[in-house]
Amino acid sequence: MKEKIRCVAILTIAAVAYASVHMTALAADYQADWDTYRSENGIPDAFAYNDVADAIETLLDEADSAYAAGDSERALAIIADVKNNYWGASGFKIAMQKQLPSASKKMAEADFSACNSIIKKGGTKDEFATAKDILAADLRMSANKLDGVEIEVEIAEETDTDATALFNETYYATWEAYSMAAGLTDAWTWNNVADAMAEVFRTAKTKYAQGDLMGAYDCINDGYYGYYETTGFERNAMGYISGARKSEVELQFSACKAETKGGTEEGFVREVDILRTMIRADANKLDGVDESGDGAGSRSAGVATFIACFGILLREGFEAILIVGAIIAYLIKTTDKSADERKKQLRPVYAGSILGIVLSFVSAWLLNLLKLANSASQEVIEGVTALIAVAVLFYVSNWMVSKSESEAWDAYIKSKVSEATAKGSSFALAFTAFLAVYREGAEVILFYQPLLTGKNTDMVWLGFAAGCVCLVFVYVAIRVMSVRLPLKPFFLATSVLMAIMSVAFLGGGIKELIEGDVITMTSPAWVSWIPSNSVLEVLGIYPCVQTVVPQLILTAVTIATFAYWLKKNRKLKAEMEENAGKTANTESV
Repeated sequence: MKEKIRCVAILTIAAVAYASVHMTALAADYQADWDTYRSENGIPDAFAYNDVADAIETLLDEADSAYAAGDSERALAIIADVKNNYWGASGFKIAMQKQLPSASKKMAEADFSACNSIIKKGGTKDEFATAKDILAADLRMSANKLDGVEIEVEIAEETDTDATALFNETYYATWEAYSMAAGLTDAWTWNNVADAMAEVFRTAKTKYAQGDLMGAYDCINDGYYGYYETTGFERNAMGYISGARKSEVELQFSACKAETKGGTEEGFVREVDILRTMIRADANKLDGVDESGDGAGSRSAGVATFIACFGILLREGFEAILIVGAIIAYLIKTTDKSADERKKQLRPVYAGSILGIVLSFVSAWLLNLLKLANSASQEVIEGVTALIAVAVLFYVSNWMVSKSESEAWDAYIKSKVSEATAKGSSFALAFTAFLAVYREGAEVILFYQPLLTGKNTDMVWLGFAAGCVCLVFVYVAIRVMSVRLPLKPFFLATSVLMAIMSVAFLGGGIKELIEGDVITMTSPAWVSWIPSNSVLEVLGIYPCVQTVVPQLILTAVTIATFAYWLKKNRKLKAEMEENAGKTANTESV
């Protein structure tokens, strides 16, 4: 027994000694807290968050070296110091929480967790290196936003290509004209398109330098309508890369045009060079080559086309089915009628959805017939349709939240004749379904048209079929799960969904009007930090004043109206409970 006690004591002393030596080594290598680091490096009290990011990057490199050397404990200790004694203690974390979207802080916390998880699970050195680089990049991005630093964009070098010689002789406003002259009618790559667009942009810069601002403006429009849209570049970027990337490029086109209406030549050249760099990077991704444009990629153009078509249909169709599925589930849930009468009540919604599909094809056909497809007119039509949908969705969401209490619904039913109810609410719901399907359907058809006239048409139809199958499952899931929800949560959830979609459609509609040159885009520092990602793309949130301000106003109005209806519902419920109590007392007497 004495031997066991002696053994435990020796091990305990050894462990304490090891820990003391280890912590001393850590302290000797770096400052374990922000205040010490700041004082020893002469950083003033009014420091920038990029100063904290600099220190964090140094510590993360130290953690990377420790983990690569096999010292997992040291790496964990450094990550803990970074999180608690730098990110937290410096006020960086609080600033992100107060001044940036909540997703920024959550992303950073997830990055810290990823680093710790890799260490604890014994991940590879490369896995940890990648995780700490992501953490450093996310914190640097947040520091730039908090400090108001304009992030430098690495501009791709402007080089001469085969397109340069052709454009020196003639300016080609469209891909159709250029591809004929270049002999690229049968086989071409996305880098061929990027080459031609680069020359269009070079011409725009020349015209701006000559004082021909309208000519420069027209060249940017040629790059968008004559190349980016008609070749299917926009559609493939949306499906194969991301919808957010497509919107980012579209807004960059708008930024270039905005510079011709009150900007400077330096600003115009910068915006155009950023756009050219973005187009080249996307062309490399779509062609499956590296950043320099060298080397064959592992993914074929056919796979890219399939992913693009599948992604486009799934993304656009999901929004429409989300709305239509909720409406149908609502009508089924709020009626006690027979099966035949219920079908009769659902017919307007089905009819509205079918009409939306039919008119989608008709609209696409008319736009092509009138030469309005892939033009500013198309963007304006899409924008106006979206704004009409905003009004209808806002009305329907408020109507639903006003009936969220079962007592309010009962009172509503008793106060209305069934036919009047059907004529009123059913028409509004059917019109909502029509607008949702029409807006998304027309966009899908217009997206698919250039892809069907190009290569890999079999992959276009395969992507379409796969998307349709997925949407069927989405519709069934929404309808089944919605019908099973209790009345109040269902009404509230559906009304909130409609409200969110109205805010999203508002942003998307205004963006379409910006692309259609109806509205000029401005992106000052207080909104330019808004990132481009899939979540914000679905919500229609973009880094420009013209979309953000109306969305904030609509959000405030929606919250106010929701609060009004919920308060009124509670009052109605209390009154009905009081009346029920009085009735019960009277009957007992």
